[in-house]
Amino acid sequence: MRGFSGLVWAFVRRDFFIATSYKFSFLFQLVAGIFALAIFHYMSLIMDTGSMRTTLARFQTDYFSFVLIGLAGAGFLHTGLTGFSDGLRTGMTEGSLEMTFSCPVRPVLVLLLPCIWAFSFDALKMVILIGFGSLLFGAHLENANVLGGIAVIIGMVTSYSVFGILSASIIMVLKKGDPINAAFGALATLISGAFFPTEVLPSWLGSIAKLLPMTYAYEALRKTLLLGTEIAGVLPELLVLAGFSVVGLPTVIFVASLAITKSKRDGTLGIF
Repeated sequence: MRGFSGLVWAFVRRDFFIATSYKFSFLFQLVAGIFALAIFHYMSLIMDTGSMRTTLARFQTDYFSFVLIGLAGAGFLHTGLTGFSDGLRTGMTEGSLEMTFSCPVRPVLVLLLPCIWAFSFDALKMVILIGFGSLLFGAHLENANVLGGIAVIIGMVTSYSVFGILSASIIMVLKKGDPINAAFGALATLISGAFFPTEVLPSWLGSIAKLLPMTYAYEALRKTLLLGTEIAGVLPELLVLAGFSVVGLPTVIFVASLAITKSKRDGTLGIF
């Protein structure tokens, strides 16, 4: 266990130093979301209608507080969908991927561990967004259940990673981008309740939304951070996320192992 934790720390430390070596980019990523907060804050002033208040009644909040949670959680979706493939693509273009895979580490860990820093950075950005949203724009998060929110975030990270690992496996074999994943990300953002309640969707889109783990993640995250709901109150959503992770993660990790083996056998591991 100590050896594994040391390996995890080595990847996190490496990626942290790489990220902070570009100081302007690092700081910009931290504060970029604040500009989006301002846009949605002023949008909320003109969207605060009777029908919107009725739609948001189950969260006992206003539109800005609602969308703040969506913005704060969007980083985890982006990293889950693209983080694994971006890290793989960077290694391919830099020519370091084949060397990294030659290290005495399980090859699949080389694919998975670099995203730990990315998800940690998402968590930091989430704290900053929520802090600015509350202090500058008056978002109503005084009832937030932080521990419940952390439990939901863990479920988000594991379930979203299923799609990202599968995308990285496809890129490793086909040596091309994965447009399916990009389209899926756009669809998930549109219909899963990130920026508006799913109740406003047509019924057929609402039915599709119920098939996505993102829908349950946003629902549970808002319950814990807006209503202060205890973990027991979001257990149905957590079970969906856990079920998706328990079934999906072993499957896509196995697929990734096959993709790595095939690339090594074909001699195309470092070719993009």
